[in-house]
Amino acid sequence: MLLAVLDLARSGALTENRICYAPPLLERYARFFDAVRSPPDHRNPYFPFFHLSGRLRGGGESFWHLHALPGREGVLEAMDTARSNAAIVENVAFASLDDELFELLQLPANIEALGDALSTAWFDRGLGELRAVVAQASEISRYEHQLRAGPALQARPQAPPAYVRDPAFRRVVTELYDYRCAATGLRLVLPDGTAMVEAAHIHPFSEAQDDDPRNGLALTPNMHWAMDHDLIAPGPDFKWHVASRLDSRIADHRPLIELAGKNLIKPREPRMYPKLEALQWRMARLEARS
Repeated sequence: MLLAVLDLARSGALTENRICYAPPLLERYARFFDAVRSPPDHRNPYFPFFHLSGRLRGGGESFWHLHALPGREGVLEAMDTARSNAAIVENVAFASLDDELFELLQLPANIEALGDALSTAWFDRGLGELRAVVAQASEISRYEHQLRAGPALQARPQAPPAYVRDPAFRRVVTELYDYRCAATGLRLVLPDGTAMVEAAHIHPFSEAQDDDPRNGLALTPNMHWAMDHDLIAPGPDFKWHVASRLDSRIADHRPLIELAGKNLIKPREPRMYPKLEALQWRMARLEARS
């Protein structure tokens, strides 16, 4: 769990001293857990998320603090453990770190030093595999940090490999849309943090070489497929448009046809709204292939 928090900081996503029990944290926890697990072990992220707030080995106060949801203060105070994801989701708003530790995590060198110390001190089995996983996760999170840093990311002369690009782009874009499909509005997140939506490039990376988050949409797999096959398109008017070759008499076409004229569900941050040139490209492609 602590490695997951460090990687969250590395990615630029830990800008406030609030660690939420949500996909950005849980995805990372699962990846690091799997690197050291033995066959009987099970992923129970709720367990370390809760118990990191316990007393330290010497009896001192923990650096990890749980904050209750409004009205659940008494319940959280009475809890002696967490036995399910629901125990966290229904009672805990977020965790925070000691202020001094949070400040330390704002510097990349400190993150790397703490991560190396954790890996060495606590994981005597599978350490080689864990180091490899942490190294790859670090590459992804550094690129993710670049994507978060500003919306005007320019095309790179040499893009990082797909194993770095793809998960970094997905994390940033799906989080911007709060894991909600920009076409249907569907939001489905499982207890382990897995979300149904995918990150779709508006102007494909293979042509544009553009991982600017404003060149992305969060879409369910079927809507991603429909956009990539020029059946639907987000237009520069921030509305959905559909191909004329779709036939309203065919029941299977209706879910797509019903999108016509519907507003695009946009990110929470106006500065991350889809960029017009990408929307114009997608609209022109739809019109050319209708």
